[in-house]
Amino acid sequence: MTREKEIRYSSRTRAGTDQFKYVQRLRHTLADLIEKLPQDLKHSPEARLLAKEAEQKAYNIIQLIYRAKNYEGHSKDYEFSRLSMQEHWRAGYHDARRTLRHREVLERPTNHEGVFIFDLDRDGRE
Repeated sequence: MTREKEIRYSSRTRAGTDQFKYVQRLRHTLADLIEKLPQDLKHSPEARLLAKEAEQKAYNIIQLIYRAKNYEGHSKDYEFSRLSMQEHWRAGYHDARRTLRHREVLERPTNHEGVFIFDLDRDGRE
């Protein structure tokens, strides 16, 4: 039961960022396409409507996923005692500090979608 919850919640986190990355790719592609339009089409009502969704912004997303301790059981998704929360906050603080040791988390993404997702655990860093 514990392992099933770990897999379910972890894949949900990554599914959200994967979806965000896909939408950003669409927005970047749309912005590129609008730039290539002739002036008469670029100022059409349809192009103006689409231009509101087009963007060339860049995002760095750092995934900090809490890793349960051996003594935590299946109740970890509803056990919110003060002691447990302080332990989780401390773990998050240390994960953030470890992550910020990697200079690439602060660099501008160079891929087409303009999104860089950094995950120490998944990428095998440290």
